Amino acid sequence: MSTTTWVCQFPISLAVEGADCYRRMADAGLQRTLFCSVIYSPYRLVLPRYPQKAIYSLEEGRYYYQPEAQRYAGLPLAPTASADFAGRDLLGEMCAGAAASGMEAGAWVTIFANGAIAKGHPDWAVRNLYDSADRLFLCFNHPEVREYSLRVCEEIAERYPVDEIMLDKIPQACLEQNAFAGRIEPFLRTLGSFCFCPHCLAAGQAAGLDMAAHREQAVALAGQALAIPQHLINAQAAELTGTVLAAFDKRRPTEASQLRVLCGATDRRATPYLLKLLAGKAFDCEYKLTADALARIADPAAVSPLITLLNAGLITQRVAAAKALGAFDDRRALSALLKALAKDTTLVRMAAATALGGSKDARATAARQRAAKEDASSRVRAAAEQALKAP
Repeated sequence: MSTTTWVCQFPISLAVEGADCYRRMADAGLQRTLFCSVIYSPYRLVLPRYPQKAIYSLEEGRYYYQPEAQRYAGLPLAPTASADFAGRDLLGEMCAGAAASGMEAGAWVTIFANGAIAKGHPDWAVRNLYDSADRLFLCFNHPEVREYSLRVCEEIAERYPVDEIMLDKIPQACLEQNAFAGRIEPFLRTLGSFCFCPHCLAAGQAAGLDMAAHREQAVALAGQALAIPQHLINAQAAELTGTVLAAFDKRRPTEASQLRVLCGATDRRATPYLLKLLAGKAFDCEYKLTADALARIADPAAVSPLITLLNAGLITQRVAAAKALGAFDDRRALSALLKALAKDTTLVRMAAATALGGSKDARATAARQRAAKEDASSRVRAAAEQALKAP
């Protein structure tokens, strides 16, 4: 089974870097970009990579192409284009740039969450068991919400040569994990995400459900969750402290509390759990933290699994494996890194060059010197040159 390497891209990245970013992505071994076509919440980004836009707040509810208003005739609203990048069709620019670089183009489309719409059209919003309108999530049983979402997807599919449309925020828990006071009790989080708007009540009743009775039951159960002291609920966020190794096998590998504890470990008993995390599905930053921990512990038992990942993992896993292998004074690790530096993708070659910076072996020095002079990528040459300066 073939694996496609891909990256999610926020519009600010294309706006700042320009279409040449896709050539660099392809050079790094990436095959597809998933471009965020609409931002549903005004997240604040800190972007050290872009000093000219180092702190940037995403536009809430804006679309990063030029929507055709006539497609939304009969609905009370149409998509609103970006104001920050007014007049630009960033989705179209992405498709053209990706195609020119030999990459596949994907559109990341949020359909049932939009803060601007939820605030401006509260009749479209989820209404919880306390009859409060949500300020972000839209009710997927509302016929206008469904029609609007369908037309957004139709417009993108018909106007743009995308290879994929990834739908985000399809019915799920609306509530965040944390509220102002701290952690939201998990049972309350689920109950608080149920919608009791007129459309959901009608759908439930049509399915033979006694919605009034279910709502009364949900309120009663939520009351029990609300009675739990907040400090006990907050303690759940750190419940792995002291029992991390035993608990890890039973919980989701990318749980943040596990990650903090595991990646701070210095005990070799943590090695198999760190390797399990590195071999699983995680975010790039989690792979990096895991690699740091494995390098710090330097358990010889990790060498063979890390070499396997370096040879056959996803690019982000291979980069992390190369980084970790640099901490081992081991002939197998050295051979694997030399091989990666000679013929792998750009990102892996960069990681291998950096990892070899700590080796005093003559073969490592010769490989770094050769890469610094001859590698086709300027980024690998720079990494190799920096590695040659390592003490």
